[in-house]
Amino acid sequence: MGFKEAFTRQGEGENLLFDDDAFNYFALSLLSIFIMPLAFIIIKPWFTYEDKRKFQRVPKSKNDQDNLQIIKKELKYKWLTKGYIFKVIVLLFLLILLKYTINQLPQQNKIKGFDPYEILEISVTATEPEIRKAFRKKSVDLHPDKNPDDPQANQKFILLTKAYECLTDKDKKDLCLKFGNPDGQQSLSVGIAMPSFLLKKENRALFLALIFLILIVVIPIIVLNELKSIGKYDDNGIQLQNIQIYERGLEENLIFRKCPLVLCATQELQKQKVSSREEESDLNKLVKIIIEEAENKKISNFELAEMLEQNKKSKQNKRKFIVSKSIVLLYAHLFGKQIPQSLFSSYRYVIYTIPKILHSMVSFSQPFSMKQYVEQLRRMGKRQARFIGIRCISTLLNFSQCIIQGLYETDNHIRQIGFFYDEYQKYIKKSKLPEFQELLQKKNIPNWVPEEYKEQILSEIEMFPRLKVEHSITVDDDTIDEFTIEDLILLKITLTRENTPEGQDNTVCHSNRFTYIRDETWHVFICVDEEVFYYQKVSGPKKQQFVEFKFIPRQIFDLQNVFDLTVVVKSDCYRGLDQEIVVKFNLKRPADVKRTVEYHQEDQELDKEIPYIQQVLNPFSNQNGQEDTDSEKEEEEEQTETKKPKED
Repeated sequence: MGFKEAFTRQGEGENLLFDDDAFNYFALSLLSIFIMPLAFIIIKPWFTYEDKRKFQRVPKSKNDQDNLQIIKKELKYKWLTKGYIFKVIVLLFLLILLKYTINQLPQQNKIKGFDPYEILEISVTATEPEIRKAFRKKSVDLHPDKNPDDPQANQKFILLTKAYECLTDKDKKDLCLKFGNPDGQQSLSVGIAMPSFLLKKENRALFLALIFLILIVVIPIIVLNELKSIGKYDDNGIQLQNIQIYERGLEENLIFRKCPLVLCATQELQKQKVSSREEESDLNKLVKIIIEEAENKKISNFELAEMLEQNKKSKQNKRKFIVSKSIVLLYAHLFGKQIPQSLFSSYRYVIYTIPKILHSMVSFSQPFSMKQYVEQLRRMGKRQARFIGIRCISTLLNFSQCIIQGLYETDNHIRQIGFFYDEYQKYIKKSKLPEFQELLQKKNIPNWVPEEYKEQILSEIEMFPRLKVEHSITVDDDTIDEFTIEDLILLKITLTRENTPEGQDNTVCHSNRFTYIRDETWHVFICVDEEVFYYQKVSGPKKQQFVEFKFIPRQIFDLQNVFDLTVVVKSDCYRGLDQEIVVKFNLKRPADVKRTVEYHQEDQELDKEIPYIQQVLNPFSNQNGQEDTDSEKEEEEEQTETKKPKED
């Protein structure tokens, strides 16, 4: 079926008109549907690149404010990506099409009704001979035989004939004046909102090829690109391919110095390659500085030093061994070393990505911290599944704390405060550094600290959270006093940041070494021994936040009556502020508890009422649920009468 057969009136064979004007209006509305949201998407980043509420929560320390200015500069043009430029090009193309379409719209004089004088191109005062002369001339020019390539030549000639008849026939002229058409009142005309150039044979192949290209090539490519990104990343934006690395690298007794090796094996950090000789030279200098610092800290079996030894051996054996660029930058950050300018952008990427990878590792580890889950996997054939436990998770979060504060595992926690990171060495002499937690609680600054620094230290102390952890155990029914192992128990953990004023938001994480802005995040674990039975992340600006763990004890702990749970609350950004509380409670067995079920008076009255469906099915039942039928009474009387003769 071709174009001609597809667009004809059924049974008549008359071609439906391809209306250029209707198509232009349709194209105008269609372009507007695409242009308006696309323009909004393009303009939006100009005004919303800053998270103003989050920026207001940034602490007032010098390093945090410097980080804020860096991030503002980065965010200002962060939206200027290849995808954004492509959207701008598409918008410009659509705007050009829109302008062209508007220019093709019919003018006001073209939208007028049937005008025979205009069709014949004569004046309103033309005489009858002038009308005939104009008709003969136009009919010769518009005759279909002289215009075989014009698909609308027949319609134009018919229109010319009607215009001539309208001016020469009095009856048709009256009909034209009354109804706007010499044939009188017309039925609804049907046309197609398609451009008329499609009726030409030479344009059909091009049009079909364009449709084929869009449907078979362009749309599938767009869909496939979108599908590739779906299921590729987890909630932290880390590639799911790293799961295999987690399975091999994470174990129950993971130690701190093994974390860099597992981290740098991930897909995100493996991308960091040495791109120039300047970078290579700066990395070599940085490696020497890091190894010297490791010797000063008396770190045994330092991983980076071992890598270099393997590198020397591999050169002797004519084999290549490349030290990871990411691991060098990571240790430079932990040791507080100056980063060369050639490596600064790579350094910021590594430091920004590592906490996200650690969060991904923690989320992965939680199910494997339940022995029952690990045994179930092994029964299913996954022999490599191994128990991880809370100890490994704590190590990962400790590493996250060190990354954000720029400290090594053995560094004193007091170095999170700016003065005690650098300046204190000039004044401490033979005195000792104060304990971090004691300084936060009592605010007793040592006497050897100069007066000009004390106010700065006190203001910085207030930037660290003073977290209060509380718990309660309840059930859904308030009338129950004694709990059993079959009740639905609610363990509610309340986290309160005591040094946040009422009505104000929490500040974001404070750090003198981290180069990004991030929220304080608290990881709450409910454990028994080394097993983790519940895990939840808590973050955001609220002063008080809650964690709720609902469980039926018998389903988890069998018939145990005495319960000893440990609630572990760990920060991912502060050293020395983690908390552990022990939750002990006793439950009884259902057989040892007598519970009387009490019904509310309204419920009792509702129970006496007959349901609506029963009333419909048995309309003769009274309110007490008894049927008052005459047939039952008659049956009872008959039975009594039959019994009387037998007694006589």
